[in-house]
Amino acid sequence: ILSLDLDKLGGGLSSFDGVISFLVFLHITDKEPLLERCANMLKPGGNLFVEDFYCVSPFSVAEAESLSEDVFAKELPTREEYISHLEASGFHNIQFIDKSSEWTKYVTERLGNFTANRHNFEEVHGDPTYLSLLHFYEAVAALFSGRNLGGVRIIAEKK
Repeated sequence: ILSLDLDKLGGGLSSFDGVISFLVFLHITDKEPLLERCANMLKPGGNLFVEDFYCVSPFSVAEAESLSEDVFAKELPTREEYISHLEASGFHNIQFIDKSSEWTKYVTERLGNFTANRHNFEEVHGDPTYLSLLHFYEAVAALFSGRNLGGVRIIAEKK
């Protein structure tokens, strides 16, 4: 586990032009302090670019369990909650771009390609690794196909 004092990263507070995150924030339950830290690292006018998961509509018990145990994601915000957290953290000009359709197609195709190439994967990585990754790919494809899990691209500017 990596532990880092973000205030000492780079030039410290208000020293970055941009913060970028690809599918990391979904693993951090308390979004508002996270977004506040991101805002603190940015210069005024700096940009935040995030691709993340969000809650489109309430998850079933099975979906919530899969998110927690298979994806290690808990308490995903809704669109409205995410935007509210961003605004409270000092961001404006917020673009919340839903990517759910594209990501559903991608994760479904990824699963199909992965299973089609099982033999090649297992030759290199072995059966246990294949089965573990297969379980993850199946879980993510099922979650997106259920339409309660969404994918989002967020672009926002620090005030």
